Amino acid sequence: MNNIRSALVAFYILLVAVSANAESRSAEVSYMLQCQGCHTPSGAGVADRVPSFVGMLGNFLMVDGGRKFLIQVPGAAQSSLSDKELAQVSNWMLQKFSPAQVPDDFVPYTASEVGQLRQKPLVRVAEVRRKLLELMTEQGVNTAI
Repeated sequence: MNNIRSALVAFYILLVAVSANAESRSAEVSYMLQCQGCHTPSGAGVADRVPSFVGMLGNFLMVDGGRKFLIQVPGAAQSSLSDKELAQVSNWMLQKFSPAQVPDDFVPYTASEVGQLRQKPLVRVAEVRRKLLELMTEQGVNTAI
């Protein structure tokens, strides 16, 4: 009986440990399947073609409109990910590629927020991005990578 009880306790501990890492692993897999084809495994993008996330992504959270921009870019807003998955991968990307730039008061994206934001995908992505980068510069946010 003790062996069964010990096995059940060990199994329960294993389940808790696995579930604690499942969300992070799920987000990483979502990135691999939905984002890294263009943004590369390292998040560095492709010079002059695909923006880098590294040391930069969190800067968008520091300017008005930047938070919604990250969800409304077509690659995110129109992806096949569910609202929950997109929230998870967005939060994961911020911590993975730009942790030093994420504000201390950052509130993680939620499925509800993402669901509302992605209903209005951007059409003029380059123009909006340029304006956000200008705002960052005006506000003293370091955009040098």
